[in-house]
Amino acid sequence: MNSVLVVQVLMALCSGSLAEKMMRPKFKEIKVWSEEKMVSHKILYDNSDPHLNFSMEVHQPLHDVDIHFEVRITNKVDPYYTTTLNTTLNVCRILNYANQSPVGRFVHGFMREYGNIIDTCPIPKGSYYINKFWWPEDPTSSILPELEVDIHFEAHLLDASKKRSLLMNDHISGEFVVQDVNNLKPGIFAMLPKTT
Repeated sequence: MNSVLVVQVLMALCSGSLAEKMMRPKFKEIKVWSEEKMVSHKILYDNSDPHLNFSMEVHQPLHDVDIHFEVRITNKVDPYYTTTLNTTLNVCRILNYANQSPVGRFVHGFMREYGNIIDTCPIPKGSYYINKFWWPEDPTSSILPELEVDIHFEAHLLDASKKRSLLMNDHISGEFVVQDVNNLKPGIFAMLPKTT
């Protein structure tokens, strides 16, 4: 009887010791909007086994597309420490870079493992998706302060005169919190090729 109790206690202690502290997102709200004549899309996030699913149906070829990100990151303990990032990128230029640069090929190849992603411009009519994507993690992120995050994403179709038409308008809000996890995704160095 005592040996059964000892085994149960050891199993409980070992399972608890497998958990690591990790900073992970908890998204409170994901709102998406698409110009349905041109494109439709969905974003889903699973907090329990953290991964992101993105699907997009392109209904008409898209000849030139800009994507715009606005990200606000705020320290939860002291909101005085806030970072705001704002950038606009052209999808065709990104794809050209991905095809010419070793770093671009590495990142593009990494993303391709998760689904059917855009790799030509103009973007052809069709289905594109990323399933069960999760960026590599590192336990050292648990020493960072917990954060609130607000992400605004837009995609614009550019015509020949560079006039913009809104294709997508998404808003994601949530927080990055330190939590115990037992399903750590490998860190960035695990992505590097293995040598023998």
